[in-house]
Amino acid sequence: MKKKPGFTLHSLCGEDFLIAEGAENIDFSNLIALNETSKFLWNAYGEDTEFTVEDLVDKLKSEFEVDDATAKHDIQEYVEKMIEIGVMTR
Repeated sequence: MKKKPGFTLHSLCGEDFLIAEGAENIDFSNLIALNETSKFLWNAYGEDTEFTVEDLVDKLKSEFEVDDATAKHDIQEYVEKMIEIGVMTR
């Protein structure tokens, strides 16, 4: 999977958001708030880099104390949500 082009991370008032850029993406109701973990995962790979769920699990475990089962479950939920809202593609 890959990050969908046109989304950048911005900090506003101490909160982190993904914001779509470009004329076709102007819809301020689509600000996507990220917590510390999702921000870390978003920053783990460049826009043109392909990665797998397993890659994200490895990244998560390298930064946070989390067991395999929890990491896999949480990453799967993260990936599905990011695909659902249109910021990642398979």
